[in-house]
Amino acid sequence: MFFIFGLFLGSFLNNIALRLERNEDYLFSRSKCPNCGKVLTWKELIPLLSFLIQKGRCKNCSTKISLRYPLVEIFTGLWVYLLAKTILPSGSALVCTKSVLVCVLPLIEFLFYLIFLSVLFVLALYDLKTFLVDDRLILFGIIVGFLFWGFKIYFQITPRDFSYLFNYLFFQFGKFEPIFSALFLSSIFLLIYLVTQGKGLGFGDVKTAFLMGLFLRLGDGILSIVFASLLGSIYGIYLILKNKKFHQPIPFVPFFFLGTLMTIFFGQTISKFYFSFFEF
Repeated sequence: MFFIFGLFLGSFLNNIALRLERNEDYLFSRSKCPNCGKVLTWKELIPLLSFLIQKGRCKNCSTKISLRYPLVEIFTGLWVYLLAKTILPSGSALVCTKSVLVCVLPLIEFLFYLIFLSVLFVLALYDLKTFLVDDRLILFGIIVGFLFWGFKIYFQITPRDFSYLFNYLFFQFGKFEPIFSALFLSSIFLLIYLVTQGKGLGFGDVKTAFLMGLFLRLGDGILSIVFASLLGSIYGIYLILKNKKFHQPIPFVPFFFLGTLMTIFFGQTISKFYFSFFEF
C-alpha cells in the first residue's frame, strides 16, 4: 500500500521539480507533454503503468518520455515503503488495541517525516539540474519542522534514534535539541561557505542543513552529513576521471537526501557495526 502511494507521490514530486526548473506554476497548472504541449488526461498520468502502456512515448507526438519519470516514481515508492516500515509500528498502524493516540501518533509522526523527505527530495531534484535551492520549499520545510518540534513537545514523544550511540556522544539539550541541531549542522556549512567565499559550496547547502537539523537529532544529522560527504566524494572522483578537470561544481543537496535516507533506514545497522570494533 505504501509503495503504491509512493509511486503517486513520486509522480507529484517529480512534477514539482520539473516545473520549478521551467519556472512554471507547480500547484495549479495541468500536466502536459514538454514536446507538443498536449494536456495529459488521467489515463496518461497513472504512475509507471501509463509509461509501460504507452511504451515510453507520448500518445500525441510519439516523443520518447524521459526515463526520469518512472525511475523517480519507483525510487519514491521504495523510500516511502521503507519509511513506513521504519516509523510505523509492526502491523497496520490503523489497528488500535489500546487508545486512539497509540494508533494516531505514529501515523502523524510518519507524515511529518514524509513531508520532510518529500521537500528534501524535490530540493535534490531541483539542485541536480540547476545547482540552486528554492527558498520557498526551504521555508515550507522549516515551518513544518517547527510544527514537528511542537508536536513532539506537546505529546511528550521521545525523539527517534536513527543511529546507535551517535546521539549520546554530544551534549543533550532536551526540548531544544532540534534548534541546536539545526544551528550546529548549518554552522558547519556556513563556516565552509565563509572560508571559501562561496566557492566551496553554495549558501543553499547552509539552509538545507538547517532544515535537516529540525528533523534529525545531532548525532543522526552528523551521520547523514558523513554519508553525504562520502557519496559526494565518490561522485566527485568519478567526474574528475571522466572530464579530466579538478574544479567542477557538484550539486550537494542530492547527497544530503541520500545521506539522510541512509541514516534513517540503515543508520542503526551501520553504526552498530562501526562501534563493534571498539568493544572489548
